[in-house]
Amino acid sequence: MCEPINGTSILIVDDDAFNREGMRLYLTQRDFHVAEAGDETTALALAQQQRFDVAILDIAIPQWPHQRAHPAHSTGIRLARRLKQHDPHIGIVLFSAYEDRGQEVLKLMEEVGTSGLAYVLKGCAPDYLVRMIHLVCRGQTWLDPEIVNVREAVQNLMKDWSPEERQLVEGLLQKLAKLTSRERQVVRLLANSLTPEAIAQQLDISVKTVENHVTRIYQKLSLSDAPSHLRRVNLLTKAWLIYAYTLRDGPASDETCD
Repeated sequence: MCEPINGTSILIVDDDAFNREGMRLYLTQRDFHVAEAGDETTALALAQQQRFDVAILDIAIPQWPHQRAHPAHSTGIRLARRLKQHDPHIGIVLFSAYEDRGQEVLKLMEEVGTSGLAYVLKGCAPDYLVRMIHLVCRGQTWLDPEIVNVREAVQNLMKDWSPEERQLVEGLLQKLAKLTSRERQVVRLLANSLTPEAIAQQLDISVKTVENHVTRIYQKLSLSDAPSHLRRVNLLTKAWLIYAYTLRDGPASDETCD
């Protein structure tokens, strides 16, 4: 993750040139390095040319230059997925000016991990945008309660899971609360798609200690016996999404927007 300081490199993707220019001017005045694009294709080309710490994406963007965005399409979420696949460390701030896309954002988190993702209402105050940049730089997550009914979104997301997955995740939820505080920290970072090396660095412990924690976590959660066709980390991520964002009435305590 990047350091949330001035000098952070930012990619703004919005087909509204007026909004894009306003954000660019505001952020460059605060010593952020800013590039901009109006469509998915141009944004991907820029991401191939240089590394960005953060991408600020409107959810409704066109795929190609000179096209109009369709409000019902979630091209920005697809772009977020592709940017995360290209660079898992990039922070993503997703903007929506339309209906709640919370279920799609949670699906994105399920696929690429929960690290460094924020979903907020377009048109927020400029200082709030800067706070979101700092937050995703730290690898944290924020779902704006003004536009996301997280409980409803999670319930809808679970409908896409197989009965076997739902049963296993429900079992994990009963056991997550029984883990130690340190073990839950490790679970959160595993759900964020961090490697043992990255977890060790973030928690300031040895890789061997992380590996021992992971072994004990899988034993306590009975994940060692999970069916081979279901990846343990995927089951863990699904369970953490529910635990952190519904059972605790929002992001877990170390994920909040300060």
